[in-house]
Amino acid sequence: MDESLVQLKARLEVAERALERSERLAVANRYAGAIMHEVNNPLEAITNLVYLTKSDKDNPDQVLENMAVIENQLKILGRVTKQALTFHREHSDASELDLVEIAEAALKLHSDKLNSHGIQVERRFRGPVMVRVSGSQILQVISNLVLNAVDVLSPGKGRICVSVKRCPRCVHMTVSDNGPGIPEHCANHMFEPYVTSKASGTGLGLWLSTRIITKHHGTLRFRTSRREGKTGTTFRIQLPNTVPQPSAGDPS
Repeated sequence: MDESLVQLKARLEVAERALERSERLAVANRYAGAIMHEVNNPLEAITNLVYLTKSDKDNPDQVLENMAVIENQLKILGRVTKQALTFHREHSDASELDLVEIAEAALKLHSDKLNSHGIQVERRFRGPVMVRVSGSQILQVISNLVLNAVDVLSPGKGRICVSVKRCPRCVHMTVSDNGPGIPEHCANHMFEPYVTSKASGTGLGLWLSTRIITKHHGTLRFRTSRREGKTGTTFRIQLPNTVPQPSAGDPS
């Protein structure tokens, strides 16, 4: 291969990694805001219970009851922080993670926007669905798909369905909406860089997403409809079933 082409390819790979990291940091910043809301409630409860416990120090039954509630709130804080740390390790750290938790985290990430737009969210999953993935990268992809759906939905009329399903040899994650569908001139080039149907879009989100899924040895596909009464778009992620599941005779 020509030396100039080798250098160009190397530069493109560096630029791609920088862009991917930038997008991941943007997701991390938004997720940090969502986490702060979840952390604040247990902290307020603990603060109030500590005050009440001091006031009831001569009532051992009440002290024990307060301490039990405090212990439960601390467990909630532990789960929240553990989840946050898991999702935002460096992208090279693949580990066995629950895709249902990642789907919930993506919905949590955009909960304020979903609520402000009056969008109904349907969840079709039961956990856990364990797969060996990079949590931060898969969260980035699902977050991008959810945000794309939000951006095309009419306020007060939109619906999003997120599903996680295990098949014998793979796992499917889908994000569906009842939006207007993708125009044909965009649909034919959907995963190419700088292609977008949104006025303010960069056209890089889906391009990055499909590259992330490809690195996980999976596929990202979509189907869309603009027929009156049946409009909408569904994106489907297919990932290898990398975590062995117990057979029917194994203890669960």
